[in-house]
Parts: sequence; structure tokens; C-alpha cells
Amino acid sequence: MRIFPVVEKYGVKKPAIMIRTMKARWGSCIKDKGIIVLNSELIKAPKYCIEYVVLHELVHFIHRDHNADFYDFLTSLMPDWRERKRILDEEVIRSL
Repeated sequence: MRIFPVVEKYGVKKPAIMIRTMKARWGSCIKDKGIIVLNSELIKAPKYCIEYVVLHELVHFIHRDHNADFYDFLTSLMPDWRERKRILDEEVIRSL
């Protein structure tokens, strides 16, 4: 799945991507600077889980907060995001 084209049609500009070690999250969005930060440990995750994290952070360019609108929009773009997140949080984290 090519992730960026999914949100580009909603006016999201292509962000800069930074990779860094993060202890408590898979990614973060710095909306005002147009940056997405990804956890370096994602390299150990399946591609479909990385796609989830990238899309999750891109959705923050449309809906800043984790509210119902955010999750409704995420679900409309990636209906299986919960399963992808579960795999990250339960299976990938065990391998770290």
C-alpha cells in the first residue's frame, strides 16, 4: 500500500521523515513543522505495521488529537488498523 497518496487528496503535504530511538511510542507528528518521527525499532516490524504507523501520523495532519473524528478517519482509510496496532504492541514489542 502506498500510504502518502491515501492522504494527499485531503490536502496533506508530504512531510519530512525523521528516524530516532523512542522509548514509549512508535511515531509522532510535529504538525507545525511538517515532520513525522518514526521509532528506529520499526525496522523490525512487518511492512504492514509500519504502514499503519505512518498513516496514523499522517492522519494527525488532518485531525490533531486522538478523538472520535481521528479514529473514524483512520478507520475509513485503513479498516484493519487495530489488528496492525495489536501486532506491533503485542508481538513486535516482545522481540525488542
